[in-house]
Amino acid sequence: MIKYTFLFILLNVFIGASGSTSALSLLPASDPDNHGGWRLNSQVSDEFNSDTIDTNKWYVQGTNEKFYIWKGRAPSQFAPHNVRLEDGHLKLTTRWQPDYDFLGVPPPKQNVSKYENITTAAVISHNTFLYGYMEVRVKIPDAAMTGAFWGTGYQQELDVFELIGRVKTGNRNPETTFVTSIHDWRPGHPKKNKVWKHAHKMTGRTADEFHVYGVEWLPDGLKMYLDGKLVHHATQQEMGDNWVLNNPLELWFDSEVFPWHGIPDEGELPVDFEIDYVRVWQKPNTNLVDRAFFGFEGPINVASTRKPTLRNKTAEFWWMDADSAKFFSVTDFDQYKFSTGRKSLRYNQPQGSTRKEVSVFAPYGSVNIPSGEFELSFNIWIDPDNAIKDLRFMLEDPWLEIPPIELVKVAKGQWVRVSQSFSRTSSSNSKDRLRIVVLPQEASNGNRLFYIDDIAITKK
Repeated sequence: MIKYTFLFILLNVFIGASGSTSALSLLPASDPDNHGGWRLNSQVSDEFNSDTIDTNKWYVQGTNEKFYIWKGRAPSQFAPHNVRLEDGHLKLTTRWQPDYDFLGVPPPKQNVSKYENITTAAVISHNTFLYGYMEVRVKIPDAAMTGAFWGTGYQQELDVFELIGRVKTGNRNPETTFVTSIHDWRPGHPKKNKVWKHAHKMTGRTADEFHVYGVEWLPDGLKMYLDGKLVHHATQQEMGDNWVLNNPLELWFDSEVFPWHGIPDEGELPVDFEIDYVRVWQKPNTNLVDRAFFGFEGPINVASTRKPTLRNKTAEFWWMDADSAKFFSVTDFDQYKFSTGRKSLRYNQPQGSTRKEVSVFAPYGSVNIPSGEFELSFNIWIDPDNAIKDLRFMLEDPWLEIPPIELVKVAKGQWVRVSQSFSRTSSSNSKDRLRIVVLPQEASNGNRLFYIDDIAITKK
């Protein structure tokens, strides 16, 4: 007994000396025994136990009078002095400040002429992630203000929750409801772009106490958790074209005015939105290239981009010249086939046509692998009448032709995973990228039609 007591004390001294809790001890409330094999992503997780917010991890809205995407919902405006760390919590404060030097004017769609009286706060992660389980422990502000945890990405938005602490206008149901929703930001989409939502009724007010809110973001759906319990599971199959969550997300915490629920007056403020922690876990992934990008879902997000620079200004896509674009195209959900996500790379050569060699190119710098032994793999769907023989892949910097992938024996009319081993004697240089090539051929005995999705390079 004395021996074990001593070991217990020694362990606690070690943990105390380290100044932080081991990531191994931080497991999802939804899976405390870690049956899913989760690994904490420290780049987008934070315990908020420091004296000051980590500005290498978080951008504070309004810093140096600059904003990322927007300034907040009028009449309130985000202000950096409302962000602080205290008692191991991130606190976003809303204040009554009629003398504050508000910046700019609200966009017309907010139907408010100016920012006035109320300042609040927001922080946004510099880093992004793709798929995983995200969990926060928070207490919603007890006023006519929201506490929100949400993510934005390429043409997409996931609101894990936007909860109102106290409703002043209309029914009071929002005070006791955990609502998750998806917004579709594709060009030309209607103004009301909330394409999906689910509301879960809680037993009490969200502003009365801390709760743990979690969402598992899957390649084909969402699972919502409240205090570790699964409360809803929505699938891509159910959502159809409304499923747009296929690119990396950056995370937001903010507190806003929702005028349709009422606006707080001076007597209700100041009030805090309190965040104990944010933790993001992901499953082990051996793919050495970006999964969203090589899944043909959209752009590559440059890791060095920092707020308030907009990510979409640095987005790059697969490229093809005019001749290749007659045969290659990146498809979308409602028109063509895909393996996962909502897009794939389509090759189509109509019967009787001839052409030169055609190629598609990933952006420069989108491949970064060391020397060694690797396996290239991808999903492919080949039309039953297709007689294509092989497919060529190249790495460009340094140049390497991967052995041709013979498709003659690949099953047709269904998605099939194919692979090819290759060796590389030198690591990627700064302009390394992947090239996909189809050699010249005539299509005299039917169409040449296939789809590629979910490219991976893994170390053997």
